[in-house]
Amino acid sequence: MAKPPPPGALAGRVKEERRIMHFNLESPFWQFVNTLLRFTALNLLFVVTCIPLITIGPARSALYGTVFAYDDHDDIPLCRQYLHRFIREFKQSIIAFIIHVALGAIIIYSLAFWLSMKGAMTYLAIIVLIIGTVLLVLSYEFFYPLQSRYTNTVWGFFKLSVGVPMGIPLYAICLLAIDVAFAFLVYYVPFLRVMAIIFGFSWLAYAKSLIYLRAFDRFERGAKGDTTTTYKNGSL
Repeated sequence: MAKPPPPGALAGRVKEERRIMHFNLESPFWQFVNTLLRFTALNLLFVVTCIPLITIGPARSALYGTVFAYDDHDDIPLCRQYLHRFIREFKQSIIAFIIHVALGAIIIYSLAFWLSMKGAMTYLAIIVLIIGTVLLVLSYEFFYPLQSRYTNTVWGFFKLSVGVPMGIPLYAICLLAIDVAFAFLVYYVPFLRVMAIIFGFSWLAYAKSLIYLRAFDRFERGAKGDTTTTYKNGSL
């Protein structure tokens, strides 16, 4: 008859099993830590590539393309995926960003000019400029996610970036509300500014990607005749 192990050996075995369980990289806790570190690295890479300012457009396209790919395959290397997409989308998105900035400058200058004027034409001009501002904001919001998801010309994406949100206004309002809330919190809570630099932008993009993908699904079902807008592969 086999002798039972001594109490000391049994206690040591229990401690060893607990140690193995504690450092199990497949546990939900370590999976969360791994995901947090990956998104932190992605966020820092995004911030660095935005520093030249002129590259904000390519950076936004690459970030959304990466989180879209993550939604399809959560085991992809996020930083490498981001760099590939940053290079691939660079030309179109930098042209679009320059156009967005130029249009924004024109609208701001025009508003300043007409607000200093008096007369009936002033009200008409301001109404037109407000409509132009709304269209520009929608275009800036949707252009880069669309560009990272589909294949089209710059002009084609500009038309889509205005037309798509018009067809799905509730999704557009939700996305803009998320941006406004994020900007409000970052502006009024200094601690969140640091968090945004560390990992805030990547998590914001991921949260918005869940809405974008549902919106694009509706767009895809309603764009059967658009042969110039084709889906890009989820990962490179």
